[in-house]
Amino acid sequence: MLTEAEPEFQLVVDCARTAIVTDASPEPPALDGAPDWDRVVELARYHGVVQLLYQGLEPMAHESGDEFTVPESVLTRLSSTVQGKRMRNLAFTTELQEIIERFETRGVRAIPFKGPVLSAATYDDATVREYNDLDLLVHSEDITVAADILEERGYEWRGGTPRLDDAALLGGPVTKAIVHEYEMRGPEFDVELRWRVGDAERPFSPPFAELWDRRDTVAVGGQPLPALAQPDRLLVLAFHGTKHRWYLLKWLCDFVAALESTEADWPHVLARAREAGVERNLLLGAALARDVFGYALPAPILDRLRTDDRVTELARDVVESLATGTPQAPTRLEAARFYLAASDSATALVPFILLHSSLHPTYSEYQFCPLPGPLHPLYYVTWPFRLLLEAPQWQRQQSEESRNERT
Repeated sequence: MLTEAEPEFQLVVDCARTAIVTDASPEPPALDGAPDWDRVVELARYHGVVQLLYQGLEPMAHESGDEFTVPESVLTRLSSTVQGKRMRNLAFTTELQEIIERFETRGVRAIPFKGPVLSAATYDDATVREYNDLDLLVHSEDITVAADILEERGYEWRGGTPRLDDAALLGGPVTKAIVHEYEMRGPEFDVELRWRVGDAERPFSPPFAELWDRRDTVAVGGQPLPALAQPDRLLVLAFHGTKHRWYLLKWLCDFVAALESTEADWPHVLARAREAGVERNLLLGAALARDVFGYALPAPILDRLRTDDRVTELARDVVESLATGTPQAPTRLEAARFYLAASDSATALVPFILLHSSLHPTYSEYQFCPLPGPLHPLYYVTWPFRLLLEAPQWQRQQSEESRNERT
């Protein structure tokens, strides 16, 4: 547990556990006096769990009686915030329903894997999670049509940069994709189209076709929408949390909520995780669920955890970071080290190095010189020239930043 954390953060964690875990005891943490409520709300906002804080506070205050009271002003403030977030999420839900309807009409294979669908699947409520955009997995063959549909709805790709040729962006048999997602910015909402969960240097092995064949259906706002199958959802959440070093509590809350809602053959889930190369990611998420939330893990998961000392070390590092209250996002180097340490095999280092973005053309090449798909390999020729042209500008920028730091 978070024994070294400030009491305000422990209160946030306890409220989240009360809101998520079935039959969790709504007992407040031991406090020396009243908590700093401004700090409690600040921490909940930072970690994206304001609604879970509010859901957990009410039963906690009710069960504790006079021993633990929540000022009416705090409850009113949280209630207003939660109501605003719910209204925003309802608008997201309506937009998602309309997008999926258009996709299905045009034969686009798409699976919403975060946002309202994840919220409905794990929390049984499409408005509980906090999200700022809609994330959809789309078959690579359908990306062009999906982006076209969104543009017809008023969305712009990459802030208005023209989509000259999607084939140039998606890469080819011997070239790496220039982007790993399409960021579509709309008048009210943003949508991200992805054709795989991971990226080239940090792959998540199950291809879209397998995820599509195993897909489930979840009722979102009264409308059935495609969703990841329960085991796949767990693996994706574990992969995503590990990718970001689990520095925000909301990702762990999602994972625990998914554990709560999953009825699975756990040896089969572990086997699927091994096949996908994310078993250690899954075990790490499970270890954090136990260490942070005191979650009772299934026996097969516990047995496997006892045989992996590295997961124990990684979980301890994450817990220590969370205990600071507001851990910062990891730097690229920190994220890379953590990803490699949490990988199932040392061979993960090979694609991470060979396919790293610093060694391949990026979106900057497309901005510098848009090329059609068949000419995509020429980016490996233009790439060094762009770097040379931009080097003086980069050096001037570094020099200016250095002077600013000294003053």
